Amino acid sequence: MNTKKLFSSIFSITLLLILFTGLPGCKKSEGKKIGFLYSSNITIRFNKESKFFKERAEELGAQVVIDHAADNDAVQYEKAIQMMEEGIDLLTLIAVNINTAENIVKEAKARDIPVIAYNRLIANSDLDVYISGNNDELGKDMAGYALKQRPSGNYVILNGDRFDRNAVELMESIDKTLKPHIDAGKINILYKTYIENWNPDHAAHELNQFMKANPEPIDAIISGFDGLSVACIDVLEKYDLAGKVIVTGQDAQIESCRRIVEGTQHMTMYHPLKEIAYKAAEVAVDILNGEKLDKKHEISYSNNGFKDVPTIQISSIPVTKKNIDEVLIESGFYTREEIY
Repeated sequence: MNTKKLFSSIFSITLLLILFTGLPGCKKSEGKKIGFLYSSNITIRFNKESKFFKERAEELGAQVVIDHAADNDAVQYEKAIQMMEEGIDLLTLIAVNINTAENIVKEAKARDIPVIAYNRLIANSDLDVYISGNNDELGKDMAGYALKQRPSGNYVILNGDRFDRNAVELMESIDKTLKPHIDAGKINILYKTYIENWNPDHAAHELNQFMKANPEPIDAIISGFDGLSVACIDVLEKYDLAGKVIVTGQDAQIESCRRIVEGTQHMTMYHPLKEIAYKAAEVAVDILNGEKLDKKHEISYSNNGFKDVPTIQISSIPVTKKNIDEVLIESGFYTREEIY
């Protein structure tokens, strides 16, 4: 074979390799579109997480469209369908209602669009992955903190929406943590309820009505979400009890962080939002690229009534006045000026 023919053969083989495997450095996810549809902008963390998700997914070559449903499951269904019609290749969904969102998953699967349930496990549906925190650890940390501060006394528990599996699992963990202390006669549960849609106004109403009707003193309020916590503190202030009643929370929202510094809220659970959102984006891109998730990620399973859904959990960090600077300011989550 002469030099000219040899060069021609090498060129042809190289061209074939490029056609079949793509240009060196090309990302398989290039040009793929991901929808990130969350429940409502009432929950500040979801605003932040959507942006972190977009940032990481786009670093990996995908496009991301973001929207929210204003806490309306019918609106969320319509917006999900719209995203599908506009050509998304994967949907990441924070469901308004974990039961009715099954219909969104059905529509997606009929179009061969994978679905990631983010933060809320969608019931009875053919999900591809569930990205979540660890609700058992959350409940232990929140109730455990309250017990350390008030090892005996009267407790009120205000949790999230009863139709949100996160709230149900959180309540189970809180109950399990408190049970030995209740059985020993040290802790008395004055009032325990779920709050529809995790709505702060509903929480304030529930607590206010209870305190009007019940003269017994409250020693601790285990609140399942910072929005509820701040609403409870506003009610406590009317009774001159702000700072005197232990109040927990979850999500490290800025108003709660300020309340922790002033001493009217006592702890919150910080979810490393950037880490969670980045992980979800990486999983989404891996799915689009046909990667086997168990080779790259630590997988457990959560049963949603239809299947055992591959689950990736990221643990949260308790934040108090003692460690708020270290956890939230030194990490860059908030500036000192924002909190103080």
